[in-house]
Amino acid sequence: MAKLKIYTYPDLVLTQKALPVARVEKSFHKLADDMLETMYEAPGIGLAANQVGILQRILVLDTDYDYEELEEGQTPPKGAEVINGGVITNRKPRIIFNPEIVYTEGTTTFSEGCLSVPEFNADVKRFEKVKLTYQDIDGLTHTLAADGLLAIAIQHEIDHLEGKLFIDRLSPLKKEMVRKRLKKERAEREAEDLEFPSAEKKSKSKGF
Repeated sequence: MAKLKIYTYPDLVLTQKALPVARVEKSFHKLADDMLETMYEAPGIGLAANQVGILQRILVLDTDYDYEELEEGQTPPKGAEVINGGVITNRKPRIIFNPEIVYTEGTTTFSEGCLSVPEFNADVKRFEKVKLTYQDIDGLTHTLAADGLLAIAIQHEIDHLEGKLFIDRLSPLKKEMVRKRLKKERAEREAEDLEFPSAEKKSKSKGF
């Protein structure tokens, strides 16, 4: 497995619509594994192919795993999976091709973050429950009913496949304010990276 680059706002690939996967080939297995590794290392609970520069309708999810950052000098438990300086347990990954929401119910508001919009959260209105059809890594078709955090994550990642970010769901005025702030913060991060290229940065909270 290999860690992939996560594209961040305002990279144009995040505004493009992903194409359906005509046939789930074995060649997608490595991509799915790489996306999962990238998601866990971020750490995040979901990742869409657009976010790693691939315009195909693929996403990965895991809303159940636990991530505990290790203190300096702390030894991880024997046999534990260590990623990005933390221990991951209770992994329950999902690999989803060609997701399509076929039923929705209720509404809820959730404070969302995003791996492609670093260090920013906003309240977003979503459906409370969803049902979707999709194909798994073997190309088999399934139906999944979801609520809670899983339903939120599914809707967030499908938005990515449609070329939308969660900030696109904010009011026009708030979206413009956020857009200016994010561009300024990205420019500052890039300037800092040029000045301190070896600086290590860790995200302690899970994003999508």
